[in-house]
Parts: sequence; structure tokens; C-alpha cells
Amino acid sequence: MVHCAAGLAQHGDQGVLEAIERAAQHSAARIGLAAVAGVVQWAGQHTPARACCPEAGHAARLVARRTKTVRTLLGSLQVVRGYYHCATCQTGFAPLDARLGITATSLSPGLARACALAGAEMPYDKSRQFIATVTGLDLASTSTLARTTRAQGARARDLITAEHAAPRPGPAAGTDGPDLCYIVLDGTGAPMLPRECQDRPGKHPDGRARTREVKIGCFFTQTHRNPATGEPVQDPGSVTYISTFQPAATFATQTKAEYHRRGFHHIRQPIVLGDGAKWIWNIADQHFTHATQIVDYYHAREHLADLTKLLGPVLADPTAFEQHLADHLDLGQTTAIATAVDQLDLPHHAPDLVKPAATQVGYFTTNHHRMQYTDFRANGYYIGSGPVESACNTIVKQRAKRAGMHWTIQGLDPVLALRTLHQSHRDHILWHTPQT
Repeated sequence: MVHCAAGLAQHGDQGVLEAIERAAQHSAARIGLAAVAGVVQWAGQHTPARACCPEAGHAARLVARRTKTVRTLLGSLQVVRGYYHCATCQTGFAPLDARLGITATSLSPGLARACALAGAEMPYDKSRQFIATVTGLDLASTSTLARTTRAQGARARDLITAEHAAPRPGPAAGTDGPDLCYIVLDGTGAPMLPRECQDRPGKHPDGRARTREVKIGCFFTQTHRNPATGEPVQDPGSVTYISTFQPAATFATQTKAEYHRRGFHHIRQPIVLGDGAKWIWNIADQHFTHATQIVDYYHAREHLADLTKLLGPVLADPTAFEQHLADHLDLGQTTAIATAVDQLDLPHHAPDLVKPAATQVGYFTTNHHRMQYTDFRANGYYIGSGPVESACNTIVKQRAKRAGMHWTIQGLDPVLALRTLHQSHRDHILWHTPQT
């Protein structure tokens, strides 16, 4: 060690410093592993002749003391524990495995957590390499990391479901809370293997789907506005998310459950924000009848651009026409947008544009009450669905839409459950031990 330090002082070689770091890490891991092994060995010594079967509580008898190899963040250790058999259930079990969190796995809870966090963020092979670089542990196969990520993600999904099913307490007496809460909904496609899209219509030229929609819900509160600009300000740390491959009806139930879990039913003014998709407003109409509904302003502007492009052949100045419509949109005057298009006399000048133009105009007239942007701005409301679009990117795209990726729902859904919890800063419901 002295020789290494002298070499570092003389040459400033970063490789020498890393060698020192790795040597110290290895020594610390050996010491720590010995300590862990001692505690586990002590815990494994308690092997009474009888134990309760975890399946049904029957009395099970001790069969033998068996050894299990467990990989931890510090290295591998041998766990010797009592193994029991239940004659009634015809199953065997080791109570110590449940106490240590290693039932049906060879990974310690700490290493399983590291694998799941890495697997939820990066491709599995890259995750395995990352863990090997950081900890010095070689998991040997990518499949181990993939299985662990899916298992932890399935557990995360079960815990989220259980939370949503749990009864909710009322608000604490005399507490002042936020005045506004937001439910922002959207969907994004995840690339799937062909068997996951069989017989499903899609936007591909052959008419078949290549993706499956992941529905995302974003929930947050607002207490203040920016005093300088009057713009709304999201309450720090107030955002949580939900995600699912389930159809809109199931997603609606999950949305309402998260709304209640967050205590939003005690907040005066709920706001539902979306891009104009019908399933979003069906959810709002059915489950949030007293909420203010707002079409994302920037999606509305995109529809104006599409309308202008469609009408281009009959417009003398498309830019001026679009700006004219945008002025009406800013004031919530959707009927004026329809009037401006009617004045073009499409049946006479461009009959082939009548039907598509009516469809585009219908987007504005149907959503008239959701496009009162002057009033929404005056009240200090958010009018853009950026938070949920950002969630579509961070929860789905960054992990699931990399080059060459194609998933099964069974493979991707657990990953999305982990990412949803992580982005919501709610890892603690999955892993109770603080990360140190």
C-alpha cells in the first residue's frame, strides 16, 4: 500500500488510485461479508422440531439442515438453515429464508434491489456490466438480472394495487392544504413483439399495430403562482404517477383510486388536463364530474396548424389565417373558428375538403368548454399537459423505446411499475430499508 501511495504521489497515475480503491473495496467487502455471515449463522441455529406451515398454519416437522448459497452486495455466503415439510400441504419450506427475504431466490434483498433499479433504468446486459463495475460482482448471466427486475416489478405492481384498494382516512382536522389539484392523462405506444399485437389495428401501412398503448396518469397540486409572472407553480414534491397497459375502463378505476389515495377528493378545485382524446374525457365525465376540464393548449395549436395546412389550397395567406384562428382560440372563441372556415365556402371552392375540414373544426367546437383559455389563465391554471408528456418520456420512452427493442407486456409491465414508483419518489413502499 505504501508503494502504491508513493507511485501515486510521484506519477499522479489515476490507474494507481483506482487500484487502491479496488483493493480497499475488496478488503471492506471481505470484512463486511464475514460480519453478515456471522449474523446469518447465528440466526440459522434456531431450528425447533416443529414450525408453522406458511401456507395454512399446519404443524410442519424439521427434515434437515440444508445449505443455500446466497449472493449479496458483498459477495457469496453459505446459509445453513432448518428445512421443514408439511405433510398436509405436501410442501417444504425454510422459515429463515422468509425472514431474510431470500425465498425462491439466491440474491439477497440488497443485491435484488440493486439489480431491479439497474434493470429498470438500462438494458439488462448493460445493467449486469454496470453492477460488475461498481460492486465487483459478476452475476454470470443477464437472465438473472432480468428475472430479478421482473420479480421486483411484479411485487411493485401488487403493492400499488393493494394501496389503491385500501380505505382512505379523512383529512386531518384543521389543516390547510392546496387549493388546486391536477389529474393529467395521456397515452404513449411501446414497441411490442408481433404476437402482442396480433389482430390489433394500427397506424402501420399494412394496417397492423406495432405498439401497445401505455396509459399514464400524472397527479400534482398547486398552491401558488409565480409572483412576477402570474404563471402557475407546481408544489415541490407533489407529483406522483400511475401507468398501465390495461384498457381505459380499468385505467379509469386506477385513476380514481390514486386520486383518493392522494386525498385529492378533499381539495376544492380538481382539474383534468388532456390532449383531447375521447377516453380521457370519458374518464373525467364519469369519475370527476366536478372537475374543470382543459384541453392541452399546445395540442390545440397543433390542430390549428393541421387545419391551416389542410385548407392551404384555398388560403391566400395561410400564416395570417392561422394567426387569426389562434387569436380566437386564445379567447376561447371556438365558434368563431368554425365561422372563419365556413366563410371559405368550401362546398363551392374545394368540395373534397368539406368533410376533413368539418372533422378538424369539430375538435374545437366539441371541446369548447375545455378551451376557455382566457378564463383558465386568469384563474392561474395550468393549460399545458407537459408534466404527463414528460412522464411518457421518462417512464416509457427512455427505457422501452431504444433502438431494436421489442417487448412483451409481461416483460415490460414490471419495469414500468418500478419506473413509475421511482419517478414518484415512492421506492420506500417496495424497499423499506433506507438506502445508505
